Amino acid sequence: MGFKRWWLVMVIFLGVGIVTPILGQSDLVFMGNDLSMTEMNTALMKDVFKARYALWPNGKSITVCLPGSKSVHAEKVAQEIYGKSIQDVQKFWLSVVFQGKAKSPHFFDSEKEMSDFIAKTPGAIGVITKSGGFTAPKSQLIKINP
Repeated sequence: MGFKRWWLVMVIFLGVGIVTPILGQSDLVFMGNDLSMTEMNTALMKDVFKARYALWPNGKSITVCLPGSKSVHAEKVAQEIYGKSIQDVQKFWLSVVFQGKAKSPHFFDSEKEMSDFIAKTPGAIGVITKSGGFTAPKSQLIKINP
Protein backbone atom coordinates (compact mmCIF):
# COMPACT_ATOMS: atom_id res chain seq x y z
CA MET A 1 0.00 0.00 0.00
CA GLY A 2 2.86 2.40 0.81
CA PHE A 3 4.48 1.88 -2.59
CA LYS A 4 1.21 2.48 -4.46
CA ARG A 5 0.58 5.70 -2.56
CA TRP A 6 4.18 6.86 -3.21
CA TRP A 7 3.84 5.99 -6.89
CA LEU A 8 0.56 7.95 -7.17
CA VAL A 9 2.14 11.00 -5.53
CA MET A 10 5.12 10.84 -7.91
CA VAL A 11 2.86 10.57 -10.96
CA ILE A 12 0.84 13.58 -9.81
CA PHE A 13 3.97 15.69 -9.18
CA LEU A 14 5.51 14.75 -12.50
CA GLY A 15 2.22 15.39 -14.29
CA VAL A 16 1.95 18.86 -12.80
CA GLY A 17 5.53 19.62 -13.86
CA ILE A 18 4.87 18.48 -17.41
CA VAL A 19 1.55 20.29 -17.77
CA THR A 20 2.65 23.60 -16.22
CA PRO A 21 3.57 25.86 -19.15
CA ILE A 22 6.84 27.73 -19.43
CA LEU A 23 6.04 31.34 -20.29
CA GLY A 24 8.55 31.43 -23.13
CA GLN A 25 6.68 28.53 -24.76
CA SER A 26 3.11 29.42 -23.80
CA ASP A 27 0.22 30.96 -25.68
CA LEU A 28 1.02 34.40 -24.23
CA VAL A 29 2.40 37.24 -26.36
CA PHE A 30 4.05 40.23 -24.69
CA MET A 31 3.95 43.71 -26.18
CA GLY A 32 5.71 46.89 -25.17
CA ASN A 33 6.61 50.41 -26.23
CA ASP A 34 9.93 52.16 -25.56
CA LEU A 35 11.08 49.76 -22.84
CA SER A 36 14.78 49.90 -23.76
CA MET A 37 14.67 46.14 -24.40
CA THR A 38 13.13 43.76 -26.92
CA GLU A 39 13.83 40.62 -24.87
CA MET A 40 13.53 39.69 -21.21
CA ASN A 41 13.68 36.55 -19.17
CA THR A 42 10.67 34.97 -17.50
CA ALA A 43 11.69 36.05 -13.99
CA LEU A 44 12.07 39.72 -14.96
CA MET A 45 8.78 39.68 -16.87
CA LYS A 46 6.93 38.25 -13.85
CA ASP A 47 8.59 40.83 -11.58
CA VAL A 48 7.40 43.64 -13.88
CA PHE A 49 3.82 42.33 -13.92
CA LYS A 50 3.93 41.88 -10.13
CA ALA A 51 4.89 45.55 -9.60
CA ARG A 52 8.36 44.84 -8.22
CA TYR A 53 9.78 47.63 -10.40
CA ALA A 54 8.47 51.15 -11.07
CA LEU A 55 10.85 52.17 -13.87
CA TRP A 56 12.46 50.63 -16.94
CA PRO A 57 16.28 50.86 -17.30
CA ASN A 58 15.75 53.87 -19.62
CA GLY A 59 13.93 55.75 -16.83
CA LYS A 60 10.44 55.42 -18.32
CA SER A 61 7.64 54.64 -15.89
CA ILE A 62 6.23 51.10 -16.17
CA THR A 63 2.58 50.97 -17.25
CA VAL A 64 1.09 47.47 -16.96
CA CYS A 65 -1.73 46.49 -19.36
CA LEU A 66 -3.84 43.40 -18.71
CA PRO A 67 -6.93 41.77 -20.23
CA GLY A 68 -10.10 42.96 -18.51
CA SER A 69 -12.16 40.54 -16.47
CA LYS A 70 -14.65 40.20 -19.35
CA SER A 71 -11.91 39.18 -21.77
CA VAL A 72 -11.98 35.51 -22.73
CA HIS A 73 -8.22 35.34 -22.09
CA ALA A 74 -8.14 37.01 -18.66
CA GLU A 75 -8.17 33.73 -16.72
CA LYS A 76 -5.30 32.28 -18.78
CA VAL A 77 -3.18 35.39 -18.21
CA ALA A 78 -4.02 35.46 -14.49
CA GLN A 79 -3.01 31.82 -14.09
CA GLU A 80 0.19 31.89 -16.17
CA ILE A 81 1.65 35.13 -14.83
CA TYR A 82 0.26 35.36 -11.31
CA GLY A 83 -0.81 31.79 -10.56
CA LYS A 84 -4.11 33.24 -9.33
CA SER A 85 -7.73 33.72 -10.36
CA ILE A 86 -8.90 36.94 -12.03
CA GLN A 87 -10.45 38.11 -8.76
CA ASP A 88 -7.23 37.42 -6.84
CA VAL A 89 -5.21 39.38 -9.41
CA GLN A 90 -7.61 42.32 -9.01
CA LYS A 91 -7.22 42.11 -5.20
CA PHE A 92 -3.44 41.97 -5.61
CA TRP A 93 -3.44 45.15 -7.69
CA LEU A 94 -5.84 46.95 -5.31
CA SER A 95 -3.44 46.18 -2.47
CA VAL A 96 -0.32 47.26 -4.39
CA VAL A 97 -1.93 50.51 -5.57
CA PHE A 98 -3.40 51.27 -2.12
CA GLN A 99 0.06 50.83 -0.57
CA GLY A 100 1.47 53.29 -3.12
CA LYS A 101 3.91 50.74 -4.57
CA ALA A 102 2.72 51.08 -8.18
CA LYS A 103 0.30 52.79 -10.51
CA SER A 104 -2.93 50.99 -11.27
CA PRO A 105 -2.74 48.74 -14.33
CA HIS A 106 -4.91 49.41 -17.36
CA PHE A 107 -7.45 46.72 -18.21
CA PHE A 108 -8.72 46.11 -21.75
CA ASP A 109 -11.53 43.91 -23.06
CA SER A 110 -10.03 43.88 -26.55
CA GLU A 111 -6.50 43.01 -27.64
CA LYS A 112 -6.67 45.71 -30.32
CA GLU A 113 -7.52 48.37 -27.70
CA MET A 114 -4.56 47.22 -25.61
CA SER A 115 -2.21 47.34 -28.59
CA ASP A 116 -3.40 50.84 -29.53
CA PHE A 117 -2.89 52.05 -25.94
CA ILE A 118 0.61 50.53 -25.80
CA ALA A 119 1.51 52.16 -29.13
CA LYS A 120 0.84 55.63 -27.72
CA THR A 121 2.18 55.03 -24.17
CA PRO A 122 5.97 54.92 -23.71
CA GLY A 123 6.90 52.41 -21.01
CA ALA A 124 3.70 50.37 -21.42
CA ILE A 125 3.82 46.57 -21.37
CA GLY A 126 0.91 44.24 -22.01
CA VAL A 127 0.05 40.62 -22.58
CA ILE A 128 -2.33 38.96 -25.04
CA THR A 129 -2.76 35.41 -26.29
CA LYS A 130 -1.79 33.91 -29.63
CA SER A 131 -5.13 32.14 -29.78
CA GLY A 132 -7.00 35.46 -29.52
CA GLY A 133 -6.79 36.03 -33.25
CA PHE A 134 -5.11 39.44 -32.95
CA THR A 135 -1.61 39.82 -34.36
CA ALA A 136 0.48 42.34 -32.48
CA PRO A 137 2.64 44.71 -34.53
CA LYS A 138 6.22 43.44 -34.77
CA SER A 139 7.50 46.73 -33.35
CA GLN A 140 5.68 45.97 -30.07
CA LEU A 141 6.71 42.32 -29.59
CA ILE A 142 8.90 41.33 -26.64
CA LYS A 143 10.68 37.99 -26.75
CA ILE A 144 10.55 36.03 -23.49
CA ASN A 145 13.54 33.82 -22.71
CA PRO A 146 12.97 31.03 -20.18
